[in-house]
Amino acid sequence: MGAWPDPGPFPWARLLRLWAAVAGTCAVLSFPSSAAFSLQEVEVHGARRLDARELARAGGLEVGMPLASVDPDRVRRRLLRLPRVRDAWVQARWPSRVRVWVDERTPQAVLRLPDGTEVLVDEDGVVLDGAAQGLPVVLGPKVRWLQPGEAVPAPEVVRLVRELAALPDPDRQQVAWARPLATGDVTVGTRDGLVVRAAAGRLGKGLRTAREVAQALWARGVRAGVVDVRYADRAVVQPAP
Repeated sequence: MGAWPDPGPFPWARLLRLWAAVAGTCAVLSFPSSAAFSLQEVEVHGARRLDARELARAGGLEVGMPLASVDPDRVRRRLLRLPRVRDAWVQARWPSRVRVWVDERTPQAVLRLPDGTEVLVDEDGVVLDGAAQGLPVVLGPKVRWLQPGEAVPAPEVVRLVRELAALPDPDRQQVAWARPLATGDVTVGTRDGLVVRAAAGRLGKGLRTAREVAQALWARGVRAGVVDVRYADRAVVQPAP
């Protein structure tokens, strides 16, 4: 009769090793979500008008949440829903911090719709919420009511706002209102009452030339009302009443 087979290590020893392996795996799985790795600070960079706490809340970031649950792509998508956020970047920094960078939209003009409604727009023609003082008023075409975050459906208005945004501060501060023309050119009213007609893409130069013409006429006792500088070789002037 042959010998009995060796049963190997005592079953309790195998159970003990199995328990140790399971416990180790659980510890590894629970490690990132432990209280020591919860969100304690949200750093916000690039915000000028937007409140850092409101940005964190809009991104779904709450102090105390497990850092492992923060999905930077999801946070970014939520931030991009805000009308004033052009772009955003999000980074989780272990053990307890999230960094957020935002590229904030800046209002460049006030768009006045035919019904008298006024909305802020940035250089991309995106409608922003809130109000601002001292910005040029763009007289817009007939469009439906625009909600914050929507783009103005009028390319000529967007081009004009971009031209206004590109002006040096002294020139931009002169502009009270502006209107795009069907030809692509623009008509601008200055804060001292001068009306300037300038060629498309040459608003800055047109304003400076019109100012020089108006000053030269004033020195001769003539007050200019409208100065048309769309022509390369001459300026057409209509005296003020």
